[in-house]
Amino acid sequence: MEWQNPTKYKRSSVSMGMPYSQGGYGLSYTSPQQQQRTQFYSGRHALLPPSSNGNNRGLANEGGSGVLDRHSYYFSPDPLYCSDWTYLNGGEMDCIALSSYKEGFSNKISVVHGVGYGREATCAGNGDMDDDDVTMGSPTSSAYQDDAIEGFDFHKVAEVSVDYPVTNLQWDPSMLRMGNGVSERLGASSEVLRLYKVDHEALDKNSDYKLTQTHILANNTATASSSTSSSAQSNTGASGSASEDMNTFPPVTSFDWNKVDPNLIITSSVDTTCTVWDLNRSSLTADPSSDSGAATDTATVKTQLIAHDSEVFDVKFIHNSTNVFASVGNDGSMRVFDLRSLEHSTIIYEPSHPPTSASTLTTPHHNSRALLKLSASNIDQNYLATIGVNSNQVIIIDMRMPGLPVAALDGSLGGANTAAINSIQWHPSSNYLLTGGDDCQALVWDCNNIRHPGAPKTPSSASSHPPEFTSLVESPVLAYSDDLEVNNVCWRRDQGDWMGVVSGKGFQAVSI
Repeated sequence: MEWQNPTKYKRSSVSMGMPYSQGGYGLSYTSPQQQQRTQFYSGRHALLPPSSNGNNRGLANEGGSGVLDRHSYYFSPDPLYCSDWTYLNGGEMDCIALSSYKEGFSNKISVVHGVGYGREATCAGNGDMDDDDVTMGSPTSSAYQDDAIEGFDFHKVAEVSVDYPVTNLQWDPSMLRMGNGVSERLGASSEVLRLYKVDHEALDKNSDYKLTQTHILANNTATASSSTSSSAQSNTGASGSASEDMNTFPPVTSFDWNKVDPNLIITSSVDTTCTVWDLNRSSLTADPSSDSGAATDTATVKTQLIAHDSEVFDVKFIHNSTNVFASVGNDGSMRVFDLRSLEHSTIIYEPSHPPTSASTLTTPHHNSRALLKLSASNIDQNYLATIGVNSNQVIIIDMRMPGLPVAALDGSLGGANTAAINSIQWHPSSNYLLTGGDDCQALVWDCNNIRHPGAPKTPSSASSHPPEFTSLVESPVLAYSDDLEVNNVCWRRDQGDWMGVVSGKGFQAVSI
């Protein structure tokens, strides 16, 4: 890893697929995953459709951009925004969900399968790779070892068209449980929250698996109660009749799938509300977006509440809890709620000084202090991370210390970098945080040395830092640089041995 030039230049919040050459790169890191693999395995995994016969890897050499030289890389014809990475336990198949970001009504959600390879790793097939001496085995072989994987062959296996860009993607947490009978199930939020399943028994016209919509969860406040838990529980649809236009519903800004009880999903919306859905109590209703009038399921509203004074931008369940969740919004606050006691909520962070002039508002509906993204630690119930609009600082909150950031991650790299951070995600099993931003970098931050409540405060070393915090993390421990702004980052769920980086039209897997 080499420090060359810590300064990056912000171009836009969503990279659209054209290389960006202005300025230098802050952390230059060339991983083995970027070296060209001379041979590709030509066999077909049992969980790949007929289309994935070696010609559907999402690789393209667009205008000599060198995409074919990239290893463990998926190239899409469209600019990408959201991503999530998990695997099918018992099937030895990695599953990546990707969504496009395009103006107009021509967006897509894609499911990509990754087949791991390595000198000791086994995946699909029935032979050896000639010169690379890579042993292949049964797709259900117990010899499939994650720590022996040197890279992935990516294949697009399913795709569906949607009108609007997706704001969040998540795989069903049940997919990680051995023998639970749950196949690939995916959630995607946009004007509504849609749940899909990958149908391995049906093929589309391209010989890919069908991505079938199973649920529509629409935040229709005309039929969903927003007052108390008891009244909300009596509502069994909250998605309206088939005659209602989904474009009239308040858009869903984000959602979180509960890992303890996968029947629970919480959504956030621009109408200031958060809604908890119970998938275990679904009801069949007509799909208003279907020309054929096909029926789809909708979950029961367990609770809907007014969470913020303005738009809610993100929401997360607290680690190992089915009752406690946190949210952030346009009002600049982070709030915590308990479903067992909705009469009260706790504001655990908000700007120390409210906007006092027109210069603090970039648009009539956009607060310059708004908090956009939220991530809950996967090992400590007390820690939450958030980022603000156009901010290069990550704020770490300890719920035991409401109102005071316990730490800040200095994405400015000492004041030399002004590019905004777009995405944050805690490591699945350790106290590291992954960020991706407009400086074309994905950075891993060590948060193990964050001081606990009661530790002495460290004075801020720069005026751009939060006014009060007990710890400042000034530099990352690992960095990956791409050619374009990083729109989204994710970990390989429950493993954390690989991270995924969405930049431009590509998804890059990077070994840790």
